[in-house]
Amino acid sequence: MSKVDLVLELLGDGGWHEITELQQSLTLDEREVQEILAFLGTYELAEVDAEKGRVRISRDFQKLLNLNVF
Repeated sequence: MSKVDLVLELLGDGGWHEITELQQSLTLDEREVQEILAFLGTYELAEVDAEKGRVRISRDFQKLLNLNVF
């Protein structure tokens, strides 16, 4: 499973997650997490609230994932 897949799995519940939580849960360093979140944000797959240090999967992407098309 890729690192992006692991992050998306954790975000799959649709709730806000602390960025530090992702780092600790997945044993990723800050740079790796920031790169993944930048990618997800660029393609609007996740909403990143850098001011509060949290992230969640975008509602539209969550709906798509729940269709079980992947």
